[in-house]
This record gives sequence, structure tokens and C-alpha cells, in this order.
Amino acid sequence: MRFLHTSDWHVGKQLRNHKRDDEYAAALAEVLDIAKRMAVDCVLVAGDVFDSAVPTPEAERIVFNFFGELVGAGIPAVVIAGNHDHPRRWSAYAPVLRHIGIEVLGEPATADDGGIIQVQSRDGSETAAIAALPWVSERKVRDFESLMVEGKHSEEYADGVALMMDHLCSALPEKAVRILLAHAYISGAVVGPESGERPLHIGDVYAVAPQRLPQAVHYAALGHVHNPDQPALRLTNAQYSGSLLQCDFGEAGQKKRVNIVEASARKRAKVEAVELSAIRQLRNIGSHRSGVTLDELGRAAEGVSPLDYVKVWVKVDRPLPGLAEQVRDILPNAVDVVVERTADDARAEPERTAGMSPADLFAAYHRAAHNDAAPAPELMALFNRLYEEASGAPD
Repeated sequence: MRFLHTSDWHVGKQLRNHKRDDEYAAALAEVLDIAKRMAVDCVLVAGDVFDSAVPTPEAERIVFNFFGELVGAGIPAVVIAGNHDHPRRWSAYAPVLRHIGIEVLGEPATADDGGIIQVQSRDGSETAAIAALPWVSERKVRDFESLMVEGKHSEEYADGVALMMDHLCSALPEKAVRILLAHAYISGAVVGPESGERPLHIGDVYAVAPQRLPQAVHYAALGHVHNPDQPALRLTNAQYSGSLLQCDFGEAGQKKRVNIVEASARKRAKVEAVELSAIRQLRNIGSHRSGVTLDELGRAAEGVSPLDYVKVWVKVDRPLPGLAEQVRDILPNAVDVVVERTADDARAEPERTAGMSPADLFAAYHRAAHNDAAPAPELMALFNRLYEEASGAPD
């Protein structure tokens, strides 16, 4: 059987107040074209379909138009919710989408209660059994354990998620093509140094060790990490497909792709990465603590495509009124302009906090209060749990 593995679309996410709806639609049109051209038997969507738990009508139109075109091409799909998706909203979508061949799982379920989804090959010669594991909140780990017949209980979140994977994958029939579809963080995964995927749910306490991934499956289709190139997974049968677009400037330069997976019940899966060409590129000019002057910016701008989005760090030795406008006179597609002062002035300025996540703000406070020492993983886990409870995040 042949699968197309994709994830982390984040449809509806803006870039510094720039709407990207046309880009999402174009990228999904390319994914659809690849699925048809490669004659895949099923599309696997490993979570974070939307960027928000309450997506805009335009974001929903883009996504459901894609599913409609997919069904029109005779290609089924299996979709799980990620941490950006509202699990109960996807559970509400599920009965309707199931009628047209789109299987959806919004919340974790046991093997006997919908956690295993079966899909037939085009010619009917093979069956795929897919262990589907959406994003798991800490409370869902405890709820799931109370239903597990094995009677195993975890001491940590990551251990609980690994047990859930084991439970589902152990129920997959031996003669089927066995797939794990999960939205989870695997320890050792590499993310961009300034990527928006870093905060809140990426950390050692939340990371499943690569050796805990079930080896009985032919392929583990993972979502949650936006960078598809992960050395930590090279010795496993698991891969991230990465995000649909370069979601923020921490992902500048990353090649975005989908994975085409050839799998049979009788042999090891083969994976081919198909790069997406329809997306706009994000570029960084300068860097934190290494900004460019306006003269240097003029030279750097010569190699930038007018279609690229650009983030610029500008180095100045004194405040300059209208600096952002001067930058955009040189580089009209600069959507983010960051002013970097010279060393003497920089020491006098407080740390920039605009755009930082609550987890990053807490970590910055801890470093300031404890001689630049990072908070312990256990402390970050406690902060994340308390923040989830206080903010009423859906689970």
C-alpha cells in the first residue's frame, strides 16, 4: 500500500499580521496533486490541522475544500487532532466526515473504542490497520490508563504516552499493514532556535524516548515537530513529515515536504520525501546580537526574491526615528524588523519579551533570578501543567 504522510498544517496562522490563506490553499493543492500523481491509497494527517482551537471560517473552508477534493479523487484519509486543534471539535466533525471517507479521531481512544482504524488498498488486496493517537493532555493520560486492560500505570507523562502507543500497536492484526499515526514529541528532536513550536509542550518531561516507539509497526507517521530532518529517528521506523509551510522565522530555510510511504504486510516500509515547491520562503538577514547596518542590508537585499518573507536584524548605535520604514524602502518584503543596539546600549536595555510564550517568559524570569540558570525540567513541567489548568486549554 502507498500512503502520503503530512502534518502540522497550522491553517490560519499569520506571519506578523500577514494572512497566508492563499499560501495554505496553494500548498494543499500541491499535496493533492502529489497524492493523485502517486496514486496513494490513503493520506495520513498527523495533527495540528488548524493553528487555533477556534479556526476562522476561511481556514475551515481551505481545509474542508481539500478533503472534498481528496474524496473526489477517490483517496481516503485518516486525520488526528494535534495540540493546536480542539479535540471535541474534531470529534464533532468525525461522524459527517466518516460518510465521505475521511476518518477522524479527535481524542485518544482505546483499541476497542475507535483507536484502531482500518483502510483498504485500492485493489482490495491489502488492509492497513492504523493505531491513531491524537495529542494527549496530561489528564487524558490518566483517563486512558483507567481504561487499559493491561493494568500498567505511568509515573510520568512521557511514559504514559509510550504505554498508550504500546496498547494500540499491540492490538494491530499481524497480517495487516501496521501503521502508528501519532502527534507526539520524541526526545532528541531538533527544532529551530527561534521556532514557535518550542514553547509549552516541547521539553524532556514531555518527550517519548525513540526506543519506546513500537517496533512492530511498519511505519510510524509522526506530527508535532516542524523540522522533518531528525537524526534521532534514523535508527527507527518513524518519521516526522514536518510542517506544511515555514511557519515562523525559526524555520527559515527548512525544506518542506510530504512523505510517500510504500508498505506491505510482508516487507519493510520504504519512504520517499517529496519536496513542496509552491510555498513562499522565509529568510533571515542578520541574527540576534549580530545585526546588519543599513549599508549591509542594501547589499544583502540583492539576493532576496520579492516573493520571500524577510526578518531583518538592524544594528544601530543610537535610536533612529522611522528605521522600519527605511528598512522597507530597501527591502519591501521585510515583515519583521528587529533593532539591535551596539553592545554598550544593549546592556542597558531590558530583555525583549514581545511575542514570547508564557513558558519562555517564566524561563527568562528564572534565569534572571538565579544567575542565568535554566529551570529544571520538573519545574517547567509543573509550570506547563498549571498554565494549562489556568488558561482552560481544551483536553
